[in-house]
Amino acid sequence: MKYYVIEGKFKTFQFSLENEENSELRKEFENFLKKGMEDGHILIMGGRAHGVLGIGKGEHLDDMLQKFEEDPLTLADVVEYRMVEIEEPVISKTAEQFFK
Repeated sequence: MKYYVIEGKFKTFQFSLENEENSELRKEFENFLKKGMEDGHILIMGGRAHGVLGIGKGEHLDDMLQKFEEDPLTLADVVEYRMVEIEEPVISKTAEQFFK
């Protein structure tokens, strides 16, 4: 299994998931994330300036890229993703506690 930093950058500075006109897209994106978390390939995902940032896992980069082809933000053509593999990860034994 490989781990990735997932960086999504909105294609325009004007776009925001917080805007009322994007509320339906935001709900679709939240459902996409929920499914990814339930399926076990997304650990965490949140907003950042002009985009989203998260950590995920997959068998290989193509596996992760394929999953995000179904992302509502990708389908709406409002985001570009970059995924960077975390090589030789050292994972804390208290990782679950870290997020509380």
